Amino acid sequence: MIGVRNLKILLVFALMLLPAVLTAPNADGQPGKPSAPAAPSDSARQKELERDAAINLSLAKKSIQEDAFYNAKVALNVWKLSALDAGNFDLKLYEDLRKQLYEKSIRDNLRCVDIAVAQRDAVEANMCLKIYRLHSQEINTFDPRRYEELKTRVGGIRKREK
Repeated sequence: MIGVRNLKILLVFALMLLPAVLTAPNADGQPGKPSAPAAPSDSARQKELERDAAINLSLAKKSIQEDAFYNAKVALNVWKLSALDAGNFDLKLYEDLRKQLYEKSIRDNLRCVDIAVAQRDAVEANMCLKIYRLHSQEINTFDPRRYEELKTRVGGIRKREK
């Protein structure tokens, strides 16, 4: 087993060798630091960014239709970032897709409230109701009357259980 003293000596020796290793030539006689790979031309890089943005857009659209809210939101944000990198971000399209995502979540959470009320699951119904409220407020479609009606239905679960 290596003692503490020997470990300290080994550490000092390794630190002394570090500058020599970093500046030593490679096997091909070149300086120690690897040279950067040749950068692709600007037009090729731009085409690659545009292709990535197009792929991410189709993935975001598919995710909004098929996946849960947070997965779709991540996919939408990935497209947004890649489109910004490519320089072809369309704010109107982003807002439309974002609205579709939130509308789907609102529908899903209203359905969730109905199912939870039918199953007399107040905790689940309350959670879905809160998500409904947050998401409908996010896209300015919140209806206070509808919310109060749903809240009353959810509250009715607890009253009937007592």
